[in-house]
Amino acid sequence: MPEVITPPMPDAIRRIADSGDRQLAWQFFVFFSRFEYALKRCPNYLKPSAAPNWDRFSSDHDSEIRRHTSPPLAAAIEYFKTYPPQKQEQVDGQLTWSEPKGYDEKERLLVWLLSAVRRVRNNLFHGGKFPGLPVSDPSRDRDLMRHAIAILDTSLKLDIEVERRFFDGIDE
Repeated sequence: MPEVITPPMPDAIRRIADSGDRQLAWQFFVFFSRFEYALKRCPNYLKPSAAPNWDRFSSDHDSEIRRHTSPPLAAAIEYFKTYPPQKQEQVDGQLTWSEPKGYDEKERLLVWLLSAVRRVRNNLFHGGKFPGLPVSDPSRDRDLMRHAIAILDTSLKLDIEVERRFFDGIDE
């Protein structure tokens, strides 16, 4: 068995990595990444820049999301409508948070939801959760990830080709 190499890591980072939400964060990142991979493997959802076309996917399946009701999805939609994720921005050289973009009933629901899920991913992955201030409610991260997973799970079932690509080779 090859030797496991442990990279040097500051204690503060190790505490974050070993926190109780580590497993949930890992599941969210793996699910999100695999979903993005599946979109890119479908010609309809691959942009010329080799990026996934989330907006086309969500526009194509927006009318279907309301027919796929489940308690986890209903809770996720309600949570995101009530507490939409914020977006970090820079104002006059300082990091700050924008007002969250709430849901407007004139918008396509799935387009708005998957945009919010991507914002959750960006905030967590790019370290946007700590703009120089302590987090006032760390349980919010847990709720955002849990509900984002419910939205991704339902979205995956909306397109047979994306779902097939998602599971391609996963059991090997």
